[in-house]
Amino acid sequence: IIEKLKEVGVGKETSTFRLKDWGISRQRYWGCPIPILYRDDGQTIPVDEKDLPVILPEEVDFLSSGNPLDKINEWKYTECSKTGQKAIRETDTLDTFFDSSWYFLRFCSPESTDVPFNEKDTSYWMPVDHYIGGIEHAILHLLYSRFFLRALKHCGYKLPKEPFKKLITQGMVCHETFRSKENQWFEPATVMYEKNKYWIKSPNGKKEVFKGRSEKMSKSKKNIVDPGPIISEYGADTARLFMISDSPPERDLEWSIDGIKATHKYLDKIFVFLANKLTFSTDIKNLNNINDEEKRIYIFVNTSIENFSNDIKNYRFNTAVAKLRELSNTLLKSKLNKEMFDFSWSIYLRLIYIIIPHFAQELASKSGLTCLLDELEWPVSDKKISENKSVSMVIQINGKKKSLISIPKDIDKDSLIETLKSTNLKEDIIGKKIKKVIFIPNKIINFVI
Repeated sequence: IIEKLKEVGVGKETSTFRLKDWGISRQRYWGCPIPILYRDDGQTIPVDEKDLPVILPEEVDFLSSGNPLDKINEWKYTECSKTGQKAIRETDTLDTFFDSSWYFLRFCSPESTDVPFNEKDTSYWMPVDHYIGGIEHAILHLLYSRFFLRALKHCGYKLPKEPFKKLITQGMVCHETFRSKENQWFEPATVMYEKNKYWIKSPNGKKEVFKGRSEKMSKSKKNIVDPGPIISEYGADTARLFMISDSPPERDLEWSIDGIKATHKYLDKIFVFLANKLTFSTDIKNLNNINDEEKRIYIFVNTSIENFSNDIKNYRFNTAVAKLRELSNTLLKSKLNKEMFDFSWSIYLRLIYIIIPHFAQELASKSGLTCLLDELEWPVSDKKISENKSVSMVIQINGKKKSLISIPKDIDKDSLIETLKSTNLKEDIIGKKIKKVIFIPNKIINFVI
């Protein structure tokens, strides 16, 4: 279309950028000092290299309005080290995007004292493998980081064109909002619910407030949650597990105290169950002497290792947690010999350790492990099991889960039904009037009776 418009002489192409100029300076104390002097003779000059870095003063008044650096005369007024002329320092500071747009290069050479980073280190470590950040921050930070790398390349540094290989933009943490008729916002923790209405305490008794939509947490709308009381009452691991299991990383998280309580109840149940029963084990020796139920569990444990590891690698954290909860629920209902019990639950702790380390380590230590869990190698599934190509199949009766069994991969419906007739599910199937069988290969079979 553009070429045609050019041809007939009625238009031409142009580039329009929504983000135009980057105003990098701020009237703030806590940014990078801008190394510029304004000399008495009207010249604007950079601070001499031997006088770098410019150090911000420590005696600062933050209570008065305006830029604090403007009011510190002993720092603001200086002289040019080359000419001795009086000079005034630039009192604006660089915004924090300026600092954060190259810090990953410093991480490559953290112990270097003569240069910010050296090429040997950046050649090895850069570009960054995975960048994780909130969507609002990531947009600008990515833009400025790319600008920095291009500018540094232009200045002769050997750096990759792109700073980051992969971007994961995490969702926001959201919470319901509350405000009065006068549009005054209130923290959710201060709100009471009585007689189908929301109230807050006021000098005159109670004042009605109104529940708004759930929005991203912000100080202005006061829909924030203090993590301190959550951690004090339920523990840091409870909060971690709830947040990771609630939704995929790229989706918004709906904060829920009920979700926190449910997660805590689950962990408490596991802790009480294992506290005095488990002897930590990293392997299993007598696989030849196990019954069919234990064999199914062994296959299921190895399948869980494989699936959980793949989910973690691919940032499917919520489904990874779901697989561990499925594993724990299966183990809670299973009757296993001591060796299989210890091995299976030890695998569970080793997997869940990367999400809730305090919980897993305490149980592992109570059960006899004398090192940290992260000193053990990551669990690897039994290759023989992988070769067997077994899958876990959900068995349902009238839509309700009755069992989870391990069967050969890609088994057909008729063969599966024959297999079920030799299990403890035969009483639920044989002799019953089956109206319909819903079969999804390798996943589920549901008998409508």
